[in-house]
Amino acid sequence: MSEPIPGRNARLLVPPLVRTGEEFQVRLLIQHPMETGFRRDVDGNILEVNLLESLSLDFEGQPVFNALTMNALTANPFLTFVVAVKQSGKFNARWRDMKGNVGSISASVRVVAA
Repeated sequence: MSEPIPGRNARLLVPPLVRTGEEFQVRLLIQHPMETGFRRDVDGNILEVNLLESLSLDFEGQPVFNALTMNALTANPFLTFVVAVKQSGKFNARWRDMKGNVGSISASVRVVAA
């Protein structure tokens, strides 16, 4: 059985329904080992460095968050953003790691009048 590709499994959680202009949390969890190059496997070999290099979140094409990471985050990074939107739409998260693995996930939110 082959190893899963790092970063392919993720969750993007948004409330299904919010009021216009109401602040709410967007939560993103990316399953990624975030190998720093300091750990060893069971045979004593150094595990190759593999960190997330970039991460972005947008709402209907408008940037919410962009990051170029320089150092390791924790394994399986979990990020939370507080946002407010005026219309229904879709959040899109994208990321890339040092080995060229890419991932993305989307989640929609419905906005109703206040």
